[in-house]
Amino acid sequence: MSEDEKPADGVEHKLGLFVDNARRRADKLSDARRAELTELGMRW
Repeated sequence: MSEDEKPADGVEHKLGLFVDNARRRADKLSDARRAELTELGMRW
């Protein structure tokens, strides 16, 4: 995605924040939640 194509609503940014927060708090996530995120392709 080029600079001109970035979404105006900031969805790309919010997803990045979610991923960053999930990685930082990985030790506090339940085993089930970690498994769900891993199944979705989360790279820890």
